[in-house]
Amino acid sequence: MGPAISARGVVKSFGQLRVLDELTLDIPRGVTYCLLGPNGSGKTTLIRAIVGLLKLDAGDLKVLGTPVSRVQEIYSKIGYMTQHKALYPDLTLQENLEFFAGLYGIGKQEREQRIVELLKMVNLQGLSRRLAGALSGGMYQRLSLACTLIHEPELLLLDEPTVGVDPRLRQTFWEYFERLASDGKTVLITTHLMDEAEKCRIVGYMKAGKMTAVGSPDEIKRQAGLKPHLELWLKDIESDCARLRAEGYEIEILDGVARLRLESHKQIKSVLEIVSPLDMRLKEPMLEEAFLQLSEAA
Repeated sequence: MGPAISARGVVKSFGQLRVLDELTLDIPRGVTYCLLGPNGSGKTTLIRAIVGLLKLDAGDLKVLGTPVSRVQEIYSKIGYMTQHKALYPDLTLQENLEFFAGLYGIGKQEREQRIVELLKMVNLQGLSRRLAGALSGGMYQRLSLACTLIHEPELLLLDEPTVGVDPRLRQTFWEYFERLASDGKTVLITTHLMDEAEKCRIVGYMKAGKMTAVGSPDEIKRQAGLKPHLELWLKDIESDCARLRAEGYEIEILDGVARLRLESHKQIKSVLEIVSPLDMRLKEPMLEEAFLQLSEAA
């Protein structure tokens, strides 16, 4: 069936600024895929190109197997939640959802059922008669997501969808995204929240219009050169650290705690065969550290 999104040598410039620079990527079907990168890296431009809102200067881009030049033929299979306000402020929540359902030709019975389900999912049940223009920022985001999902798209494009949404509801959203992926849908998300990126099955890191790292969150950390550390509380810290260094371990002592860099988790057993710590703690690298490392890389 091929990937949900496939790009080869994609180029897009605005004046003298090249925003997408020979970009190549493949996004499989049935995954949650997080697009990370600093501001100006080209993430939003790529999403806008995927839905045909701007014309590429060069390269090949396919969406659900269809050339992007004909993407309008598969609009019914795509859901796009933009950062910009795209709802009708003078319509109620119910009317906005009915409008978007009508655009996709959803029948009355199915439409009513979907609206009830989605309002519950975004925790807006009981507010269906409120005007969209009267919603708070977080509520507006929740309604936008419901409208994006109304036609059960095969490909979901979400540009920072949880801005202003409280942590408990964000968790509900992510559980829903995972269910969609498990059902074979593809969910492409941009976010600046590293805890959200950690939830994705695949992370793609963009910088200066290029894809510089792709993989699971753990693979991205390894590509950034990050490794787990073992913190050890030792009875005779100088003597024990000397023994560990003699075995080739890289150690530093901070505030009376030995911090040992691991190449793999399997080394923990070997460490414990050399020393007997009073206590220990394994510290895994964070995706935020990888983001900073990749951002600073030449």
